Order: sequence, then structure tokens, then C-alpha cells
Amino acid sequence: MFDKNGKSDRAIFIEYDKNLQLEEHGLLRKLFNVLFVPFLNNLPKNFKHRIKKTDRAASEVIDNVTTHSALEVLYDKGKAFSKKNILENVFRYIWFNLGNSKAVRNRLKLVQREIRHYLRSVVNHKKEINIISIASGSSRAVIEAINHDEYIRDVKISITFLDKSAHAIEYSKKLSVNITHPHIDLEWIQDTVGGFFKKQPIKKFDVVEIVGLLDYFDDEKVLDTFTNIYNILNESGTLITANISHNEEEPFVTRIIDWSMIYRTPHELALLAEKAGFKYNKMKVFYEPLKVHGLVVAQK
Repeated sequence: MFDKNGKSDRAIFIEYDKNLQLEEHGLLRKLFNVLFVPFLNNLPKNFKHRIKKTDRAASEVIDNVTTHSALEVLYDKGKAFSKKNILENVFRYIWFNLGNSKAVRNRLKLVQREIRHYLRSVVNHKKEINIISIASGSSRAVIEAINHDEYIRDVKISITFLDKSAHAIEYSKKLSVNITHPHIDLEWIQDTVGGFFKKQPIKKFDVVEIVGLLDYFDDEKVLDTFTNIYNILNESGTLITANISHNEEEPFVTRIIDWSMIYRTPHELALLAEKAGFKYNKMKVFYEPLKVHGLVVAQK
């Protein structure tokens, strides 16, 4: 429970699920970062143009900040881009092993885990499950979660992917062709979150996944979104969400890379969910190992 200042008497735990092989910083990287991170944070604002010249994968991320395209490059550490020389190999290692780069991959794995946890918890008494991914982007988290879990093969699953970007939807459709789950219906909707909820969707959902979008919403818009999500959830349905938290690389990401976001602690995100109707005693609030992203899993 939160007090009027948003303080909680519950400690937020850090998730170190060894089964997921979550990424952390080793001792050498931590020592390296003592000097390297302050150096990054104090680079000239226009230095991103030089960073782009060091590695084509890093350039792709910078050119597509805030989009699914940038996230997809981060997910696979730029492996889709061949390396021209040893120097580019060195720079790729540096850029794709920053805390923010590792943390976004940790977030992906944890969201997938939470989706699987929900599905496994209801598989014995619920044979039809409706999922919606809001601001779905590539939809990788949902698609991979349902596609690599033998426990849910006999369940009928309907998934709605909502995104305002036609490019993201097309990418998601291509990714979905690899789905082998035998009982699945997929639907893509091109719309904004506000536009979608204004139409007052009749369909109720068992799982709502919204990860990445709230990093760009102010508190009022997050609260409005959570309230709408609460209303479209079935009883005992689950919200899976996340928000970037303040971290040591924040000035570099914001000022140099031009990737501006609204940073919140997991407590602050959970407080907004509580104001929307979710109960704190039905929430799991935690960080990934690097404490760059905080996650909230809330049951209605």
C-alpha cells in the first residue's frame, strides 16, 4: 500500500532469474564504467554523428530511436549487420553492452516470462485466452512467449496487436509467420491508444501487455491508460507493464542519442496503477538486474 507521497512499505525486489540468463555487469565492466559512463555523459551533444560512424548497427539504433526498429537491433546486439573491421567489432561490443542495451534485453525476457506464467496458471481451467499487446511494435515478446511453451498447446489463444505504425504492424506480421501454436487467432489494429479506447472495445482481455509506451506518457496519460486497461480486463486478468527508471547512463541516452523518455521508479508506476483501480496486494513490482527498467504485473 502507498501513502499520500507515493511511498511504499514494501521493498522492490531485483529479479535475478537464472533460468533466463539475464544480463548483468561483470567486475571488469563495472570498473570500466567508473570512468567511461561519466565520459559518455559529458560528450558534446552533436557527438552522436561520430558514434554513428563507429558501427552501422549503432547508427541504425540512433536513426530509429523510440521505434521497434531500434529495439530489434538492440535485442540481437546488432548481429544483422556485418562488421567491416576489428575496430567496428570493438565499438559494437561497447555500445551493445551498455547498461541500457543490456536492460532492454532483460526486459524482453522478463515480459515473456510473465506472459508464460499467466498462461500456465490458467491452462487447466481456461481453454480460451484473449491477449492484447498495446503499442505492440514488433510484438516479439508476445509471439515468442506463446510460441515456445508446450504447456499451452491445447489452449485457444486470440491475440490483438495494437500499434499506430504501419511499418511496425508489417514487421509484426512477418515475425508471426513463425508461430507454430496450433490454436491461435491474430488481429492487427492500426490506431493510437487513445483512438482505440475512444471506440470503447467490447471485447474483454485476460492479458494486457503494454511495454515501452509509458516511457513517453506523462502521469495523467498513464493514469488514463491504466484506467481504460482496468475496464477491458476480465476478472483476474493481468496487466504486464514497465517503465524506464533513472540510471547512470540517462544523460548520455537523452542528450547525446536524443532518446528522450519520462523516467519513473517502479513505485511511481505502481502508484498510478493503484489509482486506476488495481490493488497493490495483487501486484508484483520489481527491477531487472541492472535496475534500468522496472516492471509491474498487476492482477485485476
